[in-house]
Amino acid sequence: MGERSKRAWAGYKKYKFVMRIIAAFVGITVGIAGCIAFSTVYHNYDAASWAGVSAIFATVFLYLHFAVRRDLERVISRDKFNVILWIGFGGMCSGIIGFITSIALGVRNHETGVNTNGNFIVCVWNFMTFKWGLLTFLAARKFRKIYYELDPESRVLVEST
Repeated sequence: MGERSKRAWAGYKKYKFVMRIIAAFVGITVGIAGCIAFSTVYHNYDAASWAGVSAIFATVFLYLHFAVRRDLERVISRDKFNVILWIGFGGMCSGIIGFITSIALGVRNHETGVNTNGNFIVCVWNFMTFKWGLLTFLAARKFRKIYYELDPESRVLVEST
């Protein structure tokens, strides 16, 4: 690979990292705004709580990226990555379970369309919670793999110190 291609690839990786951070900030802002709007204006506390939970998982995602970005000496332990990985897994599971439950309640109540006080709008926030949980899970797994990757010669885990 040429020098120009290496620089382009490094720039692309940095661009992806920055875009993830920007997306996390947007997710936090939208989640908090949705929480406030659905609780005060529409009095749909179910949607407000799921919007708040979505903002919490976006915050965990942002924290993970900032922690990795600032960790120049690679002192983040494997346990910390595992904890964040399981937090992301919990977000995925809660989002899917909430999504299925909200659809079932909406169908049972014979809702038509998406109104601000119904159960189908809650599905949007369940999906957002699932999305941030999935992104947190995948990012923690990727960073754990980068930090503690296999050495091709000795086939043992190499802890970067």
